[in-house]
Amino acid sequence: MMKLDEVSLRIPQTRVKSLRQALASALKPAGGDDTVCILDAVNLDLPDGTRLGLLGRNGAGKSTLLRVMARVFEPTSGSVVCSGRAVSLFDLHFGMDEEASGHANLQIAGALLGISGDQIEKLRADIVEFSELGDALNRPLKTYSSGMRVRLAFALVTSIEADNLLIDEIIGVGDAAFLDKARRRIQRQIQSSSVFVLASHSDAMLRDFCTTGLVMEAGKIVFHGPIEDAISHYNGMYAGSEG
Repeated sequence: MMKLDEVSLRIPQTRVKSLRQALASALKPAGGDDTVCILDAVNLDLPDGTRLGLLGRNGAGKSTLLRVMARVFEPTSGSVVCSGRAVSLFDLHFGMDEEASGHANLQIAGALLGISGDQIEKLRADIVEFSELGDALNRPLKTYSSGMRVRLAFALVTSIEADNLLIDEIIGVGDAAFLDKARRRIQRQIQSSSVFVLASHSDAMLRDFCTTGLVMEAGKIVFHGPIEDAISHYNGMYAGSEG
């Protein structure tokens, strides 16, 4: 179960890069707002069994909403209630050490995901088998190709049991053979999770994995309903806008 109540997120419009900018910011009249609204009063109730697809153009707020759900970002206002463990597939390389071996990186990244060393050891055989990296796991990460990095990180993250599974366009990575394996592995995780949320620009993927859809624009929810209706609503919003 997951519930968002009046969740908003604002971030600074500009980053302070110099002392002059810092002084200028400090001398601004009181009440001035130098922030941008990324999420605007989002209300969402996701009971167990939810299979939700997020639709919207780049910058609509989909990825930010996922990160708020995962508690990567804390909202400026509002509340997020989430029961159980949330596992997110956003940045697959987060926490990886270029100088450490593949095996060592399992421990490093696992710790950042809240997984103990003992748990990683129990999962290691499955991770090694799925990644198909073999002896390369003994080499430093800096010697890995981008595809090998994806295999290692994806194998780790998807080996963890999740009550709430949150994915941001991550299934479309790797070569064709690995993509097929990844889709089957994700499907198994979805079946065992209570809440699943996927942000994607692929109508086919949304239809495959989701039963309901949510359309976002400018940080707001503009439609929430059955996935086919959500896809139709989103496509209709921009029909004829190109060309």
